[in-house]
Amino acid sequence: MRRPSARAVVLDAWPLLLSVVLCWPLLSGRGLPLARDLVFVPRQPFTDASIGLGDAAPRAVPLDAVVSVLSQAVGGEVLARVLVPGLLALAGWGAHRLLAQHGMAARLAAGGFAVWNPWTVERLSLGQWALIGGYAALPFVLAATVRLRREWGLANFSRLVLVAALGSLTPTGGLLAVLVVAATTLGRSARGWLATGVVLVLQLPWVVAGAVGAAGLTSDPDGVTAFAARGDGVGHGVGALLGLGGIWDGRSVPASREAVWSWLALAVTILACTFGWAALRRVCPSRTLTGAAVAAGVGLGLASLSSLPGGAALVQLMVESVPGAGLLRDSQKFLAPFVLFVVVSGGAAVGRLSAAVADRDGLAGTVLVGGLFLPVVLLPDATTVTWPTVTPVAVPPGFARAADIVAAQDREPGCRMVSLPWRSYRLYPWGSGDTSSDLAVRMFDCSVIAEDSLQVGDTVVSGENAAAAETARALAEGRPADVLAARGVGWVLVQQDDPESAGLDLSGLEEEYEDDSVALYRVPGATARPPSVPVSRQEMVWFATLITFLTALLASVGLVFATFRTRNR
Repeated sequence: MRRPSARAVVLDAWPLLLSVVLCWPLLSGRGLPLARDLVFVPRQPFTDASIGLGDAAPRAVPLDAVVSVLSQAVGGEVLARVLVPGLLALAGWGAHRLLAQHGMAARLAAGGFAVWNPWTVERLSLGQWALIGGYAALPFVLAATVRLRREWGLANFSRLVLVAALGSLTPTGGLLAVLVVAATTLGRSARGWLATGVVLVLQLPWVVAGAVGAAGLTSDPDGVTAFAARGDGVGHGVGALLGLGGIWDGRSVPASREAVWSWLALAVTILACTFGWAALRRVCPSRTLTGAAVAAGVGLGLASLSSLPGGAALVQLMVESVPGAGLLRDSQKFLAPFVLFVVVSGGAAVGRLSAAVADRDGLAGTVLVGGLFLPVVLLPDATTVTWPTVTPVAVPPGFARAADIVAAQDREPGCRMVSLPWRSYRLYPWGSGDTSSDLAVRMFDCSVIAEDSLQVGDTVVSGENAAAAETARALAEGRPADVLAARGVGWVLVQQDDPESAGLDLSGLEEEYEDDSVALYRVPGATARPPSVPVSRQEMVWFATLITFLTALLASVGLVFATFRTRNR
């Protein structure tokens, strides 16, 4: 096995270094990340919800199943420290490999820009590491399609399936992978249709779970405007998107994006696409380059749709009437293919400029350093929004003790628990100082019912969880002890450090555990309800998951076999 060259080490080290900087509190501290949507637990149990058979919409299927398995093996603390910075670095590694023919300056610039840009920083600030994982898979998907078009064979086809499977661990990531594969392979050849069809097969777990599961098929249209792209220093949301920003959550936006720096980022985007396109055309197959541009344009169009005249009304109509269209509400996430296109174009532009001044003393080094640090210069305060999110905390031991009690005493498949006080996001006094998703949802080997509505500014966006809506109505009618048993809820978890916990009427419940942080109660007389998803539909979800797993497994075997055969010729 050959040792990696110093050049290869440097190319991979730069994206990794930037990832480490963005995630430094997580890597240097102890505990688990618990802020915004970034929630890791010591051991995440494998439940029905892990494959989309719970009460909530399958937004993290099959990722939750993968995290459950991995956390049992290595623990949440290790897993978080590998996945969060690792996926960021992976995006940079994939981006610079797309520019293998463009020189050191181009590759370093692309690798750094893929990690440190407004889109990744804002999404990391929101805690959406899984979405970053889908984005990180895109350069590898694009590279695999290039190889496949150049030489059709078992190895290249298997490689495409595997990297697309990585991107398809979440619904959004899967849609982005399908978009890139379709845009770069579809045509008159049946091979492109086959490749796209197999990548579509990888989406079966969340598609089938969403179609036959217990969650509602449609979503609250109020979420369209609440989650639409937000203008920053550039002004309009579309302008912010062109500068690779525009996230709906104002707290995730670095202060520099509200100033002149956002205009500089927009200018860099325009220059990168203009000069980078010319450089890419010289070495990149025209079909691939056109396909990548189409994917980027479609991504930009989807991200912009809710911000355009009449666009919000159209998306609201789709969200209300088309099953699964709720994925379109948080529109800015679909900017990922455009981000990748700008990253690669920017790297190519830097490489072109570096080649033009290669024979001039000092200028080549200046271009290299400028391309290297330009992303940091354009977003100098990125860590002010990422560090609060990734700062780890020590979870009180009472949560683990309560989880052990439930796991030991309730082995019924229909175990249900309500988390009180009734709210979707919690501000733990022992936490990082920011709100987070309810820790109990991921920690208990039970179907945990919690509020799933979300308040964005003055707008309350209703969730799709029918069980949560039913429970909310029941809790408004009487004591938990009186209204939960008939609904099959056998457990109540009270998070005692919530200010509203003191006002709860817990009379009639049987206390199983209590400390300063949590209290666990049994609901007397609770009877198991039929599963939220009928057995026949459960079998459909399991079958879809099995098909996807076998597809990825066969691709792995195919790649190993093809590699072994090539080496032994």
